[in-house]
Amino acid sequence: MSRTADRSERDPEAVELGARLRQVRELNGLSQRELARRAGVTNSNISLIEQGQISPSVGSLARLLDAFPLSLAQFFALDPKAPEGGIVRAGSAARTECPDMGLTIESLPVPGGRPRLLERCQFAPGADTGSAPKQLPAARAGWVISGSLELTLGVRCYTLNEGDGFHLPKGQLFRARNTSSVSTIVMITNEAS
Repeated sequence: MSRTADRSERDPEAVELGARLRQVRELNGLSQRELARRAGVTNSNISLIEQGQISPSVGSLARLLDAFPLSLAQFFALDPKAPEGGIVRAGSAARTECPDMGLTIESLPVPGGRPRLLERCQFAPGADTGSAPKQLPAARAGWVISGSLELTLGVRCYTLNEGDGFHLPKGQLFRARNTSSVSTIVMITNEAS
């Protein structure tokens, strides 16, 4: 690792690289000390790199990135202004129970109060949305993850098995039933308007 001349003449590329490394480290919830431990370097080296005072060799940077793990290509493709996705851990989804229908719906929370785009629906054995058809307020698409589902669209009835999918336009009249003896899991998405 090479030191730059002085603070006022720091290499702009070293400063940018250091800022990227700091951003990746912070996004992954690591302290400088923890990153140093994982990468087998000193804490002071991490600090100097992040300040743009030293520039790591390609091999040293690759070793640092292995601690995340992150490839050199991913690291340099990082756009700090790009929106970032997220994950939802098991048990943290919003849960709605419809015992009269035998249906449990878990909705994927979306940041910023935007409409939920993905739901995991569990149809208990014998679950039925009701003999009167329901009408969709928005278009939906779905995929049967496990089990089978009887789906009536208008006057046509379909049996969907694991791996089958569907698309329903806004206003579609439908009925969904699980006529089997095991629960059926369906992933359903709300299409953006």
